[in-house]
Order: sequence, then structure tokens, then C-alpha cells
Amino acid sequence: MSDDLYRALFNPKSVAVIGASRNPHKFGHIQLRNLLEWGFKGRVYAVNPKAKEILGVKCYSSILEIPDEVETAIISIPAPIVPQVMRECAKKGVKLAVVISSGFREAGEAGEKYEQEMLEAARASGLRIVGPNTTGILCASTRFTTTFLPVAHVKQGPVTFIAQTGVFAGVLLLHIITSEHFGLAKVIGLGNKCDVEDAELLEYLKDDPETGVIAIYMEGVRDGRRFLEALKRTTPKKPVIILKSGRTEWGAKIALSHTGSLAGRDEIFDAVCRQAGAIRVKDFEELLDYIKAFAMQPIPDGDKVIVVSYSGAGCVTAVDHIVEYGMTPATLSDEALEELRRLYPPWARPSRHHVDAEPIFESIGPETYSRVLDILARDGNVDAVVVDVIALTEEHSTSVFYVEKDRLVDAFLQARKLAPKKPLLAVVNGEKKMVGEYRDALEEAGIPVYPSLPRAVRAISALCRYSRFRRRLAGPTHP
Repeated sequence: MSDDLYRALFNPKSVAVIGASRNPHKFGHIQLRNLLEWGFKGRVYAVNPKAKEILGVKCYSSILEIPDEVETAIISIPAPIVPQVMRECAKKGVKLAVVISSGFREAGEAGEKYEQEMLEAARASGLRIVGPNTTGILCASTRFTTTFLPVAHVKQGPVTFIAQTGVFAGVLLLHIITSEHFGLAKVIGLGNKCDVEDAELLEYLKDDPETGVIAIYMEGVRDGRRFLEALKRTTPKKPVIILKSGRTEWGAKIALSHTGSLAGRDEIFDAVCRQAGAIRVKDFEELLDYIKAFAMQPIPDGDKVIVVSYSGAGCVTAVDHIVEYGMTPATLSDEALEELRRLYPPWARPSRHHVDAEPIFESIGPETYSRVLDILARDGNVDAVVVDVIALTEEHSTSVFYVEKDRLVDAFLQARKLAPKKPLLAVVNGEKKMVGEYRDALEEAGIPVYPSLPRAVRAISALCRYSRFRRRLAGPTHP
């Protein structure tokens, strides 16, 4: 794909919404409104033969009537009409068409015929197609989007999604922009992948300065060898996290009905991911947990992990999870152990492999997190830290565990300043309203928050796996 086509994908000079609608509930209306209200800077045209104007934009009966050049077309019309419209787009000189419409290969024999006709019309002129059966594109920096969900505000960040389902630029996008703090670079919904597919997007994203983490949802791979080669060129530069459905026989059958994709043998795909250094996940929850860790935290130098918890049970279960996920419980240095000992009351003593903070809270109260994190940040025997936090209201300010959220955030920020290459993850539980406030405050400061110790440890394990992959590529180090 040429530079001109990537521009047409993410920052087109001109866009035609084919299927623009006066009905505020229709896809074509929302897509047009998003482009106008979100602040997209390119020229926007509306195509609807039954309207003169929509949202203040003049309507044309076909794309051929638009007097100016059109670089990108967004197509939201019934599938049987799309092949003819694609021929018109080709004649107009459109570089890229994002086909939102469904009813193609995923719908059976008739739909497969429409898809083939559409593709043949495009190929005759070099026109590229994203889709069909997709919500398409979102680029946070240029404010270009083809999604049919209203877009009011998208936080720009390092995460780019490549997806074979509308859920990414639809419901999941809505969740991300309203609930998550990591921020988006791009979202690329590929739908049926009749033309543009994952491999060529990976080739672009590996050098994209806006993208730091790549997340992929897929149901099938058309050219496995090409995908593997693109993956192997990308992962040394950036982490790639993959959720591939159709892992079971039943899932593969459903994938075929969803996007018309053949899922392939799961064990082969799993081996491809391991060989290329990609990180595979099994569900959307795990995907978002890993994305958050990679987007907000550095890659650790090793896999020695320590947990700080307000309970002994939390420490013990977390150590079990650290081992089960293939990492090593950290062994504190003599100096760190002695510094911790001074924080404990006389009746308690520290462990070398975890920090049970309850006695420290009894001894020094709200200074606990800042003092403990300071010690762990300076200890070279610790590669990553998970901190278990109780969020309490001011009504509970007399509790030994009460720490104001600003003071807690400062403790993490100071530790990050001392050890910028050491991941710091938090687990927050407690009073419902305060859990949300503490989570928001920590994540706005760049500290990922998880609802349980197992999920936080699992997220760190992904960072450690990627670190091991990078170290293997670098080879042995010599003094």
C-alpha cells in the first residue's frame, strides 16, 4: 500500500459519504455528523439522490456529480447496490472505499456474488477496499472516522486496534473512550477483509510514530505466510497483542457466519504467535488488561516481581500467581530488607519475597505506600511491583489503612521517578464510589489499575514475556 493510500485511510483530503441520510438514527447520518462535529479538516461531501442537503452539506445524486476530487468514499447502502456504486467510485478516481454495508460473503451465496463483483470493479482501477461489513476507521490525530456510533471525544494515545469486527469501532470503542485512560491512535475495522488485510497494516504501523501498542482481533487469516512475516518484522519494534476467535470447532463455524472467515487450526496459529513474539489472549477482558499495561508502563528488565498487599492472604495468593504465570517472586536485597524492618513494629518482621503492609500501616499509617515504594524502586533485585490498595471514604479516615488518593498517586509518581524502567501496577478495592475515584486518579497519572491481584499479575506476565522475547532477539550481553 502506497503512502497516498495510507493517507486516504487515515487523513484523506476529501471524503464522500455515500448513503448520507436525513434520518438521525441511520448510519449515514451519524457518519456525516461525526466528520462535521468531531473536527475533521478534509472536504466532506454527501451522496443521497433523494435529498438536497443534510446537516448543511449539499447532496449529490451520485459520486460522479461531485465536481472535485474525492480521495475516500464511505459506503453505507444496501449490498446489492454496492457493486454499481463501486464502479462509479473507480470511474471517479477514488483511492479508498470503506464499505460499512453488510450482506456480503458472511450472508451466503448471493452476498458472496456481490462481494466478488464489488472487488472486481475496484481492482480494475486500483481502488482499495476496507471491509465490507465493518465500522471502518478512526484516527484520533486527524479526527477522521467512519464509525456509525456518535463520537464526541476520543483521548489520543499510543494504542492502535486492527479488528475483524464492528465491536471495536462500535461498542468497545464506546467503552474505551468513556472508561479507559490509555488513549487511542487508530482503529481499523477490516470486516470481511476482502481486500485490505492485517499484514499490510502491520507493515505500516510498525513505523507509525503515533502507534506504540498494536492490538488485533481476528477470525481468520487469508495469507498466513505473509501475516507471519509482517508480524516478525513488527514485534521487535512494538508489542502486538492478538485475540483470535474460532479456537474451537464451534467458534470456527460461527466465525464463518460472522465475517465469512475460515478460522484455521488453532494450534498452528498459536505456534505462529509464539514464533513471532506476539502475545495471544483469549478474551476481550484479557486484551484490555494487557493493552493498559503496555500503554502505561515500561518493559521490565527481568521477571522478578514483588507484591505489596494489606493482607497476608493477598501476598500468598499473588506469589502463587507470579509463579504460575512463569515469573519469579523477587528476593529483596539485604539493604531493602533492613530498611523495611525499620518500618515494622517490633512484633512483626518482613519477608524477602513479598511485603505484607498491614503491620506497617499500624506503625506509620498513611506514609506506608510512599515509604515502601521508595524502598522497592531502589532495589535492583525487583523488576516489577504490584500494589494492593484499599479505597476508603473520609468517613473511614480513622482507619489505619486510609490514604488520601492524592497522597497515593504521589507515592507512585515518586517511585516511577526513581525507577522509570520498573513497571508499577495497582489493584484497587474498597468502597464502591471511591474505587472509581482512586482508579481514575491513578490511571490519569499513568498507573494501570486492576480489580484483582490475579489480573494485575497476569498483566505483568505479558510485559515480562515480551521482555524475554526482546532479550532473546538482542542475544547475550557482554561486559
